[in-house]
Amino acid sequence: MFDYIATPAELQTLLIDLSDAQWVVLDTEFIREKTYYPQLCLIQLATEKRLACIDPLAIADLTPLFTWLHQPTLLKIFHAASQDLEIFYHLSKQVPAPVFDTQIAAAVLGLGDQLGYGRLVETLLGVNLDKSQSRTDWSARPLRHEQLEYAIDDVRYLKQIYPLLQQQLKTLQRDQWVFKSFAKLTDPNTYEVDIRGTWKRVKNSQLLKPQQLSVLRELAAWRESEALHKNLPKRWLISDEILVDMARMRIQKIEDFRNIRGLKEETIQQQGSQWLKLIQMGMKLPAEEWPQPTRRRTLDAELALLTDLLMLVVGQQALQYNISPQMLATRPQIEKMLIEQRTSLSEDWRGSILNDVFADLLAGKKTIAVKQQKVFLQD
Repeated sequence: MFDYIATPAELQTLLIDLSDAQWVVLDTEFIREKTYYPQLCLIQLATEKRLACIDPLAIADLTPLFTWLHQPTLLKIFHAASQDLEIFYHLSKQVPAPVFDTQIAAAVLGLGDQLGYGRLVETLLGVNLDKSQSRTDWSARPLRHEQLEYAIDDVRYLKQIYPLLQQQLKTLQRDQWVFKSFAKLTDPNTYEVDIRGTWKRVKNSQLLKPQQLSVLRELAAWRESEALHKNLPKRWLISDEILVDMARMRIQKIEDFRNIRGLKEETIQQQGSQWLKLIQMGMKLPAEEWPQPTRRRTLDAELALLTDLLMLVVGQQALQYNISPQMLATRPQIEKMLIEQRTSLSEDWRGSILNDVFADLLAGKKTIAVKQQKVFLQD
C-alpha cells in the first residue's frame, strides 16, 4: 500500500511521520518535450515504513519537502540520480545531499555499466517490472491507479536493493570507491548551465573554422539564454543546422538571412537585427580569442603502443576485480589521457582502480610480467 499526497496538509503529516527517517528512496516522473526545464509531475518516495506518491501539480509550495530533503543526516537514494537531482536543484536552488546512486553502485560491483532499473530489479530480486505505463503523460490528471502503481514500483523495489548493494560494497571493500562519484552528483556546478560553452554541443560545429566558431559561440549563447528565459526547448527557437549555416555564411545584412533554408520570414523580421549584431561581435573578436575546433588528434606509433600496453593493464585489473574491461576504460579514453599527457584516467570509481597503477607504470615503478600464462604487475 502507498499514500497519494495531494494537499499541503497531507504533505505536512507525511513529513512529520518521516522526521526520524535515516534514508529515503526517491524517484520522479516528469515531462520535457515542451519546456527547457523538466516539468515535475510526480515524486515517489520510500522509507523503512512508508511508500508515497506526492503530487507537485496539486501542491503549489514544496518548500517543506525540500527542507526535509536537504537535511544532511538524511541519505537520499536514487537510481541514475542526475536527472532527479537536476529537477530538485532547479526548484529549490540546492542539491540534496548526501546521495547514494544504485546505478553507480551496480557498476562498481560489476553488475553492468549504465544498468537500467528494470534490469537491476530482475538481477537482484528476480522481479519483472510492468512496462505498460512507460508512455504515460504524467502531467494529465487524474492519474489512474495502475499508473500510480507503476510509478511507486520505482521506489518499492529500490528500498530492497539498496541494503543489498551496500552490503556487497562493504564485503568487497569497494564502498570507498563510490564516494567521489556521489560527491560529483551533489556539486551544484554539475547542474549549472555554461551558456558561453553551449556552442560545443551544436551538431556539426567541428566543421567550422575558428572565426566561424567565434560567431557560433555568440549565436549559441543567445539561443541558450532565450530558451532559459522563455522556458522553451532550444530547438523551438532555432535549430543547430541553421546556427551552423549562420556561422558559416558571411552575413553582412539582414537580407542575407533569407538565403538560409528553414528560416521563416517572420522570425527574420523579429530577430534579424539581434542576430546581425551577434555575428558582427563574433567576427570582430581578435584571433587569439577565437574558439578552436575539437578535432581528434592522431597518436604517433609510440603512443599507440603505449595505449596497447595500458589496455592490457585494464584487462588485467578488470579480471582481478571481476568487472568488465569496457566498464573500466575504453581505448579512446586512454588515448585522450596520453595525448593530454596525464597519468590519471578519471576522478570517479574507475580512477580508484586504475589511476595509481597507470601512474606507477608510466613512471617505470611497475612493470608487466607473465608467469604461468598469467599477466600481473610487479614492482
